[in-house]
Amino acid sequence: MKLKHALMAAMLLASPSFAGVERSGDATAAFTGKGPAGFKLEGKTNEVVVKDQGDKVVFSVPLATLKTGIDLRDRHMQEKYLEVAKYPEAVLEVLWTAIKLPENGQTVTQTTNGKMTIHGKTKEVPVTYTVKRNGDVYEASGKVPLNLKDYDINIPNYMGVTVKPDIETAVSFSFKKT
Repeated sequence: MKLKHALMAAMLLASPSFAGVERSGDATAAFTGKGPAGFKLEGKTNEVVVKDQGDKVVFSVPLATLKTGIDLRDRHMQEKYLEVAKYPEAVLEVLWTAIKLPENGQTVTQTTNGKMTIHGKTKEVPVTYTVKRNGDVYEASGKVPLNLKDYDINIPNYMGVTVKPDIETAVSFSFKKT
């Protein structure tokens, strides 16, 4: 009986859902918002944390690191809208069973569901991702559309320019399975 239990434990630990993830190389998280007359608001950070939590992979972005290129706008975004002192991270959780990883030299693109937590609110969201495998390195990118109203975030408005509540988020990074 002990051998049977040991074999079952070994199979579970060897399965992809229990394998670890180690980010390798640079990473980027970004958002794009639009407003009237072609106004575009973009923010970006290079801080993305990727963690394997057994049955799911969790991506987190420290919101205080997002930069738009204008210090005053960054301060308004962080203090007035995102309230980063109270809600420091955006977190996306995706079940490993929903993720397809390609064979070496192949690429997979698909849409699945995940859970996004921002501003203290968690919502189910569609996640469209692409993963390309080169040896033991996986190059991943993904997009998640969000509506700020779903997360009780006030719609940014400055000097008569109001950003539309629908924004697009994107992330890209490379990882290895450990």
